[in-house]
Amino acid sequence: MDSADNTDLLETFKKLVAENKSYESRLEDYARIIDNRNNEIQMLQSMLSDANEYRSKLDDQVKELKELKRNITDIQWQATSSTYMVDGKQQRPGDNFSPEAQFENLKKDYAYLQLQLNELQCQIQDLNNRNMLLMLQTSRVAELESRLANLEQSNDAPGFDDDRVER
Repeated sequence: MDSADNTDLLETFKKLVAENKSYESRLEDYARIIDNRNNEIQMLQSMLSDANEYRSKLDDQVKELKELKRNITDIQWQATSSTYMVDGKQQRPGDNFSPEAQFENLKKDYAYLQLQLNELQCQIQDLNNRNMLLMLQTSRVAELESRLANLEQSNDAPGFDDDRVER
């Protein structure tokens, strides 16, 4: 072998070693990237696990709240069905209460409310009448103001004679 072949071979060997180092460096970079991605995946999996646990707790709390709401509704229903009001006094079923008495109380309340309604309707009618009168008076005032403005303009006109004004 001659020295030129040795130099070429040495040059090729150096190039291959440099290329190998470059590949090793790239391989290390890729390994770091993979490690970072694996860390991110683990972190995301942990976050997902925490989120699922939190959602499960929330679902349980919502179920408990719905159950409490049902219980409150049941208790309210029991409370309203066990007592009722007659003439502002709380009564229990069987304490001198009958459907007829309740019906009579409701009829009295209805008559009272009907009377109030009639009074309010009369008041509304009175207010409507008063409003109509005010609108007529407003119209009359506007008409008089217009006449007054016309008279003032004619007084300012040249050749105005004080003796011609009707009084």
